[in-house]
Amino acid sequence: MNRIGIYGGSFDPIHNGHLAFARCLRDTFGLTEVRLIPTGLPPHRAALRVSPQQRLDWVRLAIAGEPGLRVDDREIRRDGYSYTTDTLTELQTEFPDALLVWLIGADSLAGLPGWRRWRTLLDLGHLIVVPRPGIDLDHLSGEIGREYAKRLVTAAPETLARGKISRLPSPLTTISSTELREKLARGDDVSALTPIADELTASGLYRTTP
Repeated sequence: MNRIGIYGGSFDPIHNGHLAFARCLRDTFGLTEVRLIPTGLPPHRAALRVSPQQRLDWVRLAIAGEPGLRVDDREIRRDGYSYTTDTLTELQTEFPDALLVWLIGADSLAGLPGWRRWRTLLDLGHLIVVPRPGIDLDHLSGEIGREYAKRLVTAAPETLARGKISRLPSPLTTISSTELREKLARGDDVSALTPIADELTASGLYRTTP
């Protein structure tokens, strides 16, 4: 079965942590392709300061030359809010014989019951969870905790199946887009945090101090 990695997010802006997760997803599960999908208009947060097209361009630049990583612009082309359930359903229709292997953070998993058609989401592919500091995946509460425990399987290519969940076996990273934006706002050097440091700095889009 063709297996397509799906990694959605605001990428506001993209940083080395994003790339590390995408590579780990690709390599752990033997995926030939991981699609990074920048969010257009996110339903769970305020409109982003930087345009969807600009974030898309930065993602494209950051992954240039990375084997198996590609950018997908379907959410920024979509009118209205970008719902994950719509994106996964659309991709499954486009690739009917593919298994979607989609990645989210543990913080997003904990809040998944607030997402549109969240139970349907769990059955649209194999969900891969990135551990986050402060989120104990073994003690999630409520419905999502029960679903997680019931669906959890070891992270390996042979365990991939619709309706299952695995943890991404990657080290915790403290890099965040929030930290990156704060450093850019101050005019700090961010070359250790992102492969597109020069482009971000030159854009001036996050700079708030002279």
